[in-house]
Amino acid sequence: MERRVSIITLLCVFFLAHGSLLGAFTADKRDTLRGLTQLGVLLEFLPDDLEREGINRNQLKREIETRLMDAGVHVLTTAEVATLPGAPYIYVSIASLPTTNAYEYVLIFALKQLVHLARDPVTELFVTTWETSAAIRTNGGGHGLDIKSRLSGALERFLIDYRAVNGK
Repeated sequence: MERRVSIITLLCVFFLAHGSLLGAFTADKRDTLRGLTQLGVLLEFLPDDLEREGINRNQLKREIETRLMDAGVHVLTTAEVATLPGAPYIYVSIASLPTTNAYEYVLIFALKQLVHLARDPVTELFVTTWETSAAIRTNGGGHGLDIKSRLSGALERFLIDYRAVNGK
C-alpha cells in the first residue's frame, strides 16, 4: 500500500511539473517571465505538522517576497495584483500525503497569470505559465528543514529562469 501511494505521488508530481509542457506550444516556459517586473505571492496554508514543527506560513511568505525583491522584482499586495495586466502571482502549495512510517509532501511553486484564449479573446482565465514541483519523503522529524530547502531551491530555479530572460 505504501509503495502504491509513493508511485501515485510521483505520478502526480510528474503531471503537475510537465502537464503544462504537454499542453503548451511555447518554445520555453521561461519566455512567460520576459518583461515581468511585478507580481504577488500566494502561499497556501501549510499542513498542521509543519506548523507544529515551527514552520510559519507568514514568515515563509516574507522570505519568498524578500528574495524576489532582492532579485529586482517588485512584490505587490493582492489588491495591487488585481489591477496589473495579467495579474501575475507566484503560487506556492505544500501538501502532505497520508502514509505509514513516513512523511510525504508535494511542493508546487508556480507562476500563474491571467490569459485570454486565442480563439475567444473575451474568455480569460488564470493558468500556470511557469512551474516546478517536488515530491518530498522523509522519515521521522526534521522534515520542515527539508521542505524549506526544497522551497528555496524552487525559488532559486525561478530566479535563474527570470534572470535568463530579463538580463538581471
